[in-house]
This record gives sequence, structure tokens and C-alpha cells, in this order.
Amino acid sequence: MKKTLALIVLTGLMLTGCATKQASSQSPATAAASAAADRTVELPDVVGLTLDKATDKLKDLGLKVEATDVNDGKSIIVKKNWQVVSEDPVGKTNVAEGSTIKLGVKHLTDETATPTPTPTQAPVPLVAPVAPVVEAPPVVVVPVAPPVVEAPPVVVAPVAPPVVEAPPVVAPPAAPAAVSYANCAAVRAAGAAPIHISQPGYGSHLDRDGDGWGCDK
Repeated sequence: MKKTLALIVLTGLMLTGCATKQASSQSPATAAASAAADRTVELPDVVGLTLDKATDKLKDLGLKVEATDVNDGKSIIVKKNWQVVSEDPVGKTNVAEGSTIKLGVKHLTDETATPTPTPTQAPVPLVAPVAPVVEAPPVVVVPVAPPVVEAPPVVVAPVAPPVVEAPPVVAPPAAPAAVSYANCAAVRAAGAAPIHISQPGYGSHLDRDGDGWGCDK
């Protein structure tokens, strides 16, 4: 029993010694790197910035930068003449402090840039534009005019001409019956003596002297 206990104690001492030796053999640089790997920072979006400004911004966060010309593979000399067109990993993601950020750049004299897509670069979702809502024009109700009712034609009754009474027909006086005297005795009996030539009943046989008066003597 005592031998078994002594063996257990000896084994524990040997393990403790090995762990102490392993911890002492780890260098300060390795320990610092391990501690840095445990810290993360949020990667800023530097696309659109010139390479010098993007590099300064990333290095201030303890990150490393690796820039590559995406068009012609030219050597990068003056960083302010280059513009960042792609970033790997993409901005707004969390990365470990000390990580290397790969930037695709183009020279400012290049009209277009053709950045090489990276596996870690998140695709940009295509959002369909929202069609504007076009309001329908207000419905204008045009009042319907009532039908035109033509007035019946005015019938003008003919005016009867005034009744003109015919003047009374006056019968002309009847012509006196022809008077004829046989002799002056008849003339005197009728009370017509003496009788003038202009009076009815005058006859030359009554005027013996022919002076126009008959039965004057």
C-alpha cells in the first residue's frame, strides 16, 4: 500500500515537471501571437478609397494589407494613385487581429475595373426597383344635358275678315207710268193744266200754238 502511494506521488511530480518545462519553453512572440488571435476587430469597408488611405485605416486596427492590380497585374508603387475596388474579406465582418486583408485595386487612369471575385466575398443581392404607384386620374362626371324639347309650333288661327254688311238695296223709284191725256179736258180733270213740254203727258196735240205749253187757253 505504501509502495502504491509513493508511486502515485512520483508520477504526479513528473507530470508537473513536464508541464512547467513546456510552459517555459514557449517564446514571448508565440504567446503574443496567440493572444492577438483571440481578439477580433470589425473590418471597415474601404472599397472606393485610395490605397494609401485604405492601408492606413486597416493598419490602425492591427491588420495587414496585401494589394493586387486586378486589371493588368502592374506593380504598385505610389499608393495614392490606386483605388480599392474589392476587399477580401468583405467590410463589416469580424476578423482576428493581425489578419491579412487582400485588396483588389485599379490605377486611377483606368476607366474600368474588373475585380476578381473571391470565395469569401458576399454576393450583393439584386433588389428589383419598386415600381412607382401611379394614381389614376379622378373620374370627371360630365353632366348630361337634358334633351331639348322643341316647343310645338304656334298655330295662328286665321282671322276672319270683318263682316261687312251689305248696304241695303234701295230699289230705284218706280218709273212713273206713262201719262197720256187725250185732250185738254182730261188734263184739266187731272189738275195738270197748263201742262209744260217737260211734264209727263204733254203732247203736241195739247199745244195748238206750239209755245211749249198745252192747254193754256
